[in-house]
Amino acid sequence: MTSLLAPLLLAALFVLTILHLITLKICSVTLDHRTAPLFISGWTLAGLTIVSPFYGYLLQDGFAKMAANPLLPLLCVVKAGLLYFLFFISQRLMKESLSSRHYVTPMALGFIAVVNFFLGERLTAPEWAAATGLCLLATGFFFKGHLSELTKQGRADYLKLVVLSVAIAALDHTLTKDSNWYTLLLVSNAALFPFALLVNRKNLGVLKSALLHRPAILAGICYAATELVKFYQQVSINPVSVVVMTQAMTKPVILVLSALIWKERTVKEQLIWGVAAFALVILPFLVNAR
Repeated sequence: MTSLLAPLLLAALFVLTILHLITLKICSVTLDHRTAPLFISGWTLAGLTIVSPFYGYLLQDGFAKMAANPLLPLLCVVKAGLLYFLFFISQRLMKESLSSRHYVTPMALGFIAVVNFFLGERLTAPEWAAATGLCLLATGFFFKGHLSELTKQGRADYLKLVVLSVAIAALDHTLTKDSNWYTLLLVSNAALFPFALLVNRKNLGVLKSALLHRPAILAGICYAATELVKFYQQVSINPVSVVVMTQAMTKPVILVLSALIWKERTVKEQLIWGVAAFALVILPFLVNAR
């Protein structure tokens, strides 16, 4: 049964990763960008509630560790604040360019590797090569790819997202090490949702769109499903490396779709940028597999 479930879950993750990015792109065009933190955190909390019969037991250990170290819940609250700005700015950038939003991670990975090194994370030589290569590739995309055609605001948003991604990755490194994924997701989203409600309490249009608008509901469900399917199989079924590669395989697909649907450069050029990023992501796994 597990042998059949493993590839099915990877296929589901591949499709869901593409769907959640496309639905977020649609929301970025049709909805106020401030709706994203609300519908993402709200549906993630709903998803965590649904799977609580399977993973709720992790809360006891997670909450015990947080009670023993009050810094952990504080860091979760800080992460929630960073996530609010990440989702908001992400939607603003995505409205201009889906491919540029998808190319934030390659740029961020180089800096994440350096920051997390000082937090105790140790990478192999191939992993350092991949992180550095992705950062350089993203620099090329910044000056020569579709990102180079964006407005001054769009290019600034790209850099802001890189900084936010690095900061959140550093928090995740600390929090996951000292807690567990289910508690981390629950606490950070439980802090993000009321924070987003508070920020938008006087804007009924944003609240109504986030909670009732069909694209927001679809995007929220797709995002939550992607996160849960990813974490579920990482825990007990598929190796983390295989899960990472599966999501990396979406890069060429997303960049090509960006060209076909939203006319972001040509299909050939976007395919080159996408395949190059995918090749660098899988480099450490190919080397380690020898």
